[in-house]
Amino acid sequence: MIKIFLLISYILENVFDFVLVKLNDSYVKKPLPENVKDVYDEDKYNKWINYRNDSKKFSAIQTLVSALITLLLLIFNIHARVFYLIDFDSFIPVAGGKFGNIYNYIFLILVFTLVSTLISIPFDYYQNFVIEEKYGFNKTTIKTFILDILKSFLIGLILSVILFFAIMFFFETIGNWGIFATVAAIILFNVFIAFMSLPIMRIFNKFTPLEEGELRDKLTELCRKYNVKIKQIYVMDASKRTTRSNAFCTGIGKKTISLDDNLVNNYSTDKIVAVFAHEFGHAKYKHVFKTIWFSFFRIIILILALGVILNIPAICEAFGFKEVNYYFAFTILTMISWPLSRVFDLISNKISRTFEYQADAFAAKEGYGESLIGALKQLSRDALTNLNPHPFVVALEHSHPTLSQRIDAVRKTEE
Repeated sequence: MIKIFLLISYILENVFDFVLVKLNDSYVKKPLPENVKDVYDEDKYNKWINYRNDSKKFSAIQTLVSALITLLLLIFNIHARVFYLIDFDSFIPVAGGKFGNIYNYIFLILVFTLVSTLISIPFDYYQNFVIEEKYGFNKTTIKTFILDILKSFLIGLILSVILFFAIMFFFETIGNWGIFATVAAIILFNVFIAFMSLPIMRIFNKFTPLEEGELRDKLTELCRKYNVKIKQIYVMDASKRTTRSNAFCTGIGKKTISLDDNLVNNYSTDKIVAVFAHEFGHAKYKHVFKTIWFSFFRIIILILALGVILNIPAICEAFGFKEVNYYFAFTILTMISWPLSRVFDLISNKISRTFEYQADAFAAKEGYGESLIGALKQLSRDALTNLNPHPFVVALEHSHPTLSQRIDAVRKTEE
């Protein structure tokens, strides 16, 4: 019964995601809001419709294949079969005791990380070199594509092994008190990743200092106005992968600013400064720190749920394991926690959208309201963004308000 219940839970999650897609479909033929009708001309709008249809069909196939593979792995207890496939104790010295099957865990993590990567390769290839290529987004070469896969695989594997064995160590050595140690470890892990975001990005992208000129002067002037010290202003080579654009401002104390080269090369100075002013607004209002408390609360609840799973051996045993398996417990956690995660998404995205409005308002108050609107319209046009998503989908999945909502909010700020 446990196994059937968990399989049904996984199926319901996929059904729920399918319903969200259908909700968005129901809004495609609705008239666009008046303030965004000028984003797409007729040709561009038809291009968006075609891009959306191609992406939707491909995503449906990818989701179906992924769901079927996952169900087969679960039904036939493949995780347990892989875990017990090799008797490492017979030829590799181990510490014994509670950590006697450490090599089995390493093997399990390696196999499923590799399998997940291999399965995703053909889908990622088609997404980039067929769909994205067809609509003019893809700039990735085969060499970059392969290197990205290898780098992501190694980084993901290393971080997964470190985090997993830290959690396993806590629960094995201090029992259920390991819940609190695990929460602390994951929080510290997230903080570490936040601090290391730029160094990690450097593994994939090249960052070049922004050259002297009007753009650099305006960015520096805005920071100086609020006594914010700049460590460096970079231009990131996003154009080697995509035609889309982005920017960010990061760092505690001295700030590091990064602008995509697509943004620098294709947008006016005022639009770029407006986009940066928005990002600067996030930093000024310390939005990242204000969202940390909720992220920590979410982690605590999920780790408590993990602790419950680890205290019920029958759950892992239902899928072929002889005892509780820490790695598989995380798989179970994702299968049963999705309704709770959706509730958390509703709350976190609501908070995020509120902060986006505040950041937009900051840019508008600095005199960049119309430039920001122009930049947002251009960004949406260049990325073929859905301008009229279903309100429930926005509430559940969108960290940003719709373009129409953002324009209305900026205009009200300017009144």
